Amino acid sequence: MELAGVVGKPNVGKSTLFSALTLTEVEIANYPFTTKKTNVGVTYVRLDCVCKSLDVKCSPKNSLCIGGVRLAPIQIIDCPGIIPEAHKGKGLGLQFLDEIRQASALIVVADASGGTAIDGTLVEPGTHDPVEDVEVVLREFDIWLKEILLRDWPRISRAAEARQVSLTAELCRKLSGLGVSEQEVADALTESGLDLRKPASWSSDNLQVLATAIRAKTKPVVVAANKCDMAEAEAGLEKLRKAGYDVVPCSAEAERTLRLAASRGLIKYLPGDSDFEILDKEKLRPQQVKALEKIRELVIAKLGGTGVQQVVNKAYLEKLGYIPVYPVEDPHTLTDHSGNVLPDVYLVPRKTTPRQLAYRIHSELGEGYLYAVDAQTGMRLAEDQPLKPNQIVSIVSTKKRG
Repeated sequence: MELAGVVGKPNVGKSTLFSALTLTEVEIANYPFTTKKTNVGVTYVRLDCVCKSLDVKCSPKNSLCIGGVRLAPIQIIDCPGIIPEAHKGKGLGLQFLDEIRQASALIVVADASGGTAIDGTLVEPGTHDPVEDVEVVLREFDIWLKEILLRDWPRISRAAEARQVSLTAELCRKLSGLGVSEQEVADALTESGLDLRKPASWSSDNLQVLATAIRAKTKPVVVAANKCDMAEAEAGLEKLRKAGYDVVPCSAEAERTLRLAASRGLIKYLPGDSDFEILDKEKLRPQQVKALEKIRELVIAKLGGTGVQQVVNKAYLEKLGYIPVYPVEDPHTLTDHSGNVLPDVYLVPRKTTPRQLAYRIHSELGEGYLYAVDAQTGMRLAEDQPLKPNQIVSIVSTKKRG
């Protein structure tokens, strides 16, 4: 499965966001370069479980279902911070740029309050433009990508111009470590507006245009506008939106506090909820109650939640285009062989076919694939028919799932 990467310059709340999403104890501090290595963690995509619309009680195995909210686990990565000239090795730049290859979508964390300078040091809120928080990440990645393209460019471009090789295929090979497809390269070449008949004449600036087009095609961006509980954040949000970014306002610190409180049984709260409930005030100190009420006033009342779960859902469901499907063994009872109702939910790319889903579940199930049935309609599905969001599918195979 493709991964989203949490990226950003130092000290904008990147590690706090990752910690909130995964409840992983990563190092968090108010100084640059707290994250010195890539962290990989498990978080959840929040879905409306089909059990709700079908009015059945499900018994999930590979996920959670709480009151009709299905939480499907996915992996997410937290990359070290990036500063200007990271492509030259400044800060932890080269490590960041090498690690970001793993990410198929970028969650770029920006300090919407404008309280973090470009190098990650704290400044007076409202004095820094958060648009630069996003631009520095994308610019450094684009320059790094261009430098990869520049290696061996004279030979590649001359051979392509002489029609000895396919420029698209050669670029795809060159960028194989980034998981770039030929179609994505072809689309980027078209959108770059460069003269495809004369690649040998392209300048460094031309290659920079191409690098940016390739990144835009292969690394869709969601901007997590963090620290939105601060008064100065409203102006920062407006700047980010005017710059054309897909922005989700959020407070990573508020989400982390709520998830920790919920994990300790102090409050009732699910990731993505629009409010929380204190279960027993007697178990909380007055300062803790005050802190929770402050989150409700400054964050939840303002944003309709903390925004953090919305960031993840947007990255995986919108940018990466995953859809939830529910495989079952018995299409009549919607169960597996042990009688579990709607036991699993799989997040799969759009256009996934029933046979591909079978292989996703288990290689032997795919190898013995015969046909699939839509459990709700009872209709047999064509082998090449793309699955629909929330479809319940029963796969018939000569081999059982291992």
